Amino acid sequence: MPDGIVAHRNRLRKRGGVTAVALAAIVLAIGLILLFLPGGPTGVLGFVLTFIAMPTMPLFGVPAAGGFSRYALSFATSMLLWWAIGHFASLRAMRAVIASWPEWRREFSPLAIGCILGSLFSLALAAVFLGVL
Repeated sequence: MPDGIVAHRNRLRKRGGVTAVALAAIVLAIGLILLFLPGGPTGVLGFVLTFIAMPTMPLFGVPAAGGFSRYALSFATSMLLWWAIGHFASLRAMRAVIASWPEWRREFSPLAIGCILGSLFSLALAAVFLGVL
């Protein structure tokens, strides 16, 4: 059946990681748009959203140092991280007898929240050590 239980499970297994990457890309696009708008509050919110979408930026020292290669490596590793989280969430959601996107969302949410909180915590630590706060 094209819209049966097996089809939903297969779609979930194949698209769980891609869906997580798409969500991160949407947050990144919104953050980049806000970064380029004039004004301080939009820049801060844009940077925070960019940090949420690319949680591996602190691994490459991005708050303290910049450069295209650091941002490119951070982008690639962050998208790989989001794909892994989304795929892992889809595998965990498929343990249920009837698995679809609500089950994926239930498994994905705590993992994404943990990743986001870790990213924001590292941003706060960087702000403290760089003397911004």
